[in-house]
This record gives sequence, C-alpha cells and structure tokens, in this order.
Amino acid sequence: MSVRRITPGRPRTKPAEERRADLLDAAEGVFAERGADAARIDEITERAGVAIGTFYLHFSSKRDIMLAVQARFVDRLVERQHAAVQNLPADDWTGRVDAWLSDAVRAYVEHAELHDVLYGHTPINATTEIQVSPENAHVEAFRRLITERPDPPADAPNPAMAALLIYSAWYGGTHALLHHEADDIDRMADELIADITDLAHRYLRSDV
Repeated sequence: MSVRRITPGRPRTKPAEERRADLLDAAEGVFAERGADAARIDEITERAGVAIGTFYLHFSSKRDIMLAVQARFVDRLVERQHAAVQNLPADDWTGRVDAWLSDAVRAYVEHAELHDVLYGHTPINATTEIQVSPENAHVEAFRRLITERPDPPADAPNPAMAALLIYSAWYGGTHALLHHEADDIDRMADELIADITDLAHRYLRSDV
C-alpha cells in the first residue's frame, strides 16, 4: 500500500484573495469572449479551476462579479494614469494633464474590446441590464489632478465640471475613433491626443 506524501509547509489551497483574483481573471476572459448576457457562472468557475460553491463565497451573482470586474478595470486605469503623471515633475502641471489624457486615450485603444463588453458598447452585449456605477473613480482621479494646479487664474473653470467635460471629450472621441474602420489607428490616436490636449489647454486656461 503506497503512502501519499505531503510536502511540509506547502498550503493545500490558495488564499481567499488569490481565489477571488482567479475568479475575476476568469470572468474577464469569459465576458470578453461571450459578452455579459451569454456568459455563465459555470464557465467562469471552470476557467478559474474552482467549484461553484467557491464562486458564491466571493460573489452573490453574475451581476456581482461583473461589477467587480468593472471596478478592477477602472482601478487599473487609475493606477496606470497615475504612474504616467508621476513620471513628470510636480511643478509641470500642464505636462501632467497632457500625460494623463494621452495615456487615457492609449489605454482605451489597447483595451477597447474588453472595455466595450464591460460597458455595453458592442452589439454582443447591447441588451445587458448591467449598468455602470454612477461613481466614476477615473473621472475623480482626473479631477484631483486638475486641483493640483498651482495658482490657477481667477477665471479657471470649476475642477469638477472641467474634469467631467474634458473626460467626456477624450472618452467620446476615442470611442468614435475605434468604431470606424481605419488602417492606421495609432496615427489617428496621435491626432486625437493632440486635439484633446489642445482643447484641455484652452478650457483650463493653461496658457495664463
């Protein structure tokens, strides 16, 4: 009779936070491939290598994990734009705004397919009932960046409204760019970045 050996000190199961991350990774892949409506919980658990019961230890429903995937997507964007801004000197406020907007466009271009599935912008996901949270951490991160401006002019716009309007401009422009057939998306993205940063400079009175 053989005796099964267990390696001393080796955990038999992953920590809960790793299991949750595995489920999020699996859900992200399934949603991207099949859309929110068609995706099934058993597909997510199979890809994550866990039992259905493990899923319900972390999430209450498909909608719940969808919202968690959306939140992680936004958090990663915020971290990415923060890193782009931190590469520039603290006193280069205009450069930091430009870096944030430029990287925001490029991030959308790089992750367009996943973004559109998560937020219902593609036909495969057009009938989903899942809605975007009214609290947008990405917009809030841009608002905070705007408020870091040293000695803004008296006629500078309200940071909250400025963040919302400029954010809407780059977001809408990039979305439109990606939903037209074009052979040179990178060149068009460069042109869009130039236009958006020029718009931001003018609206924020950054030449004052």
